Amino acid sequence: MTTTKNYGLTGLEELRFAVEDLAAATRFAEDWGLTRLDDSAEFRAIDGSRVEFVRTDLSDPRATPVGDASGLAEITWGVRSADDLEALRRELATDREAVIGPDGVLRSHDDLGFRLAFRITRREKVDYAVTRYNSPQQPDRIDSRAARYDRAEPFQLSHLAIGVDDAWQAAQFYLDRLGFRVSDRYANRGIFARCSAEGNHHDVFFMNAKQPGTRFNHLAWKVRDVHEVILGGQAFDAKGWQTFAGPGRHLVSSACFWYFLTPFGGSWEYAADEDMVTEQWEPQDFAAEAHIFSQWTFGLEKSDGTLRGPISGSRPAANDPRDPESMVVG
Repeated sequence: MTTTKNYGLTGLEELRFAVEDLAAATRFAEDWGLTRLDDSAEFRAIDGSRVEFVRTDLSDPRATPVGDASGLAEITWGVRSADDLEALRRELATDREAVIGPDGVLRSHDDLGFRLAFRITRREKVDYAVTRYNSPQQPDRIDSRAARYDRAEPFQLSHLAIGVDDAWQAAQFYLDRLGFRVSDRYANRGIFARCSAEGNHHDVFFMNAKQPGTRFNHLAWKVRDVHEVILGGQAFDAKGWQTFAGPGRHLVSSACFWYFLTPFGGSWEYAADEDMVTEQWEPQDFAAEAHIFSQWTFGLEKSDGTLRGPISGSRPAANDPRDPESMVVG
């Protein structure tokens, strides 16, 4: 049975990273194609979703990374209205701190140790020319050359992946308390969940990490099309940053991708053409086999049966008989 909770969540608004090397982190974000706000360590995508970097400070909870000396410290989610914000405050205040500050932002925390923030969405509706393709007998781009990209300009935050000890246990707070929905699952290894009935295939992915504890795994940014994934990745690679996986196309979520290692742990991903789903979407349980990470990719040989890409950093649960239907919270 699908959850009846609906807090008007709209997606990721902002992520705060606490890092030891602030200069390297900001250079990475600038090279990534984000717009720096004045002389700050805050960067925005085209639609206004953003990331902020602060220097690690263990005396400040909002500057304390979870899991490592550098990493993710706070996750901000968007909501549609002030009523949604107040409903969330009441829900969270039943067992934890949940305060709406003078800035109108609700701050609390999840069960993993991450600081959570919720605010009325500030994402902007931005018009742009949608990529058109010429297919056999069905041309859609007439008397016009295809778009060219010199570098990527990320359009918006897409999703977040977190390594945990137990993906099912980690997902419970988001499913039961915040009304997230399960979209798909890697058997015994990870859960893809979305924050609303309609929208991104997933806004967060919890995976059983090989290394004990909770920590940031990767962050995906939407770009306009597969051409921007590839040309953006080539431009980023030319600046000396190291590929983790890609370019390629996922089997789960269908996204075209290219992952790069960050100087503050985990990786960032250029992503395009992800599945968009509704309440009619039916979750599937995908076996964690060598081919499951991607439909196609470069630099990830699969002939030896070895898991590759981010899923290679996961481990199977010891005993997990659950299926997708049992993962949907009532």
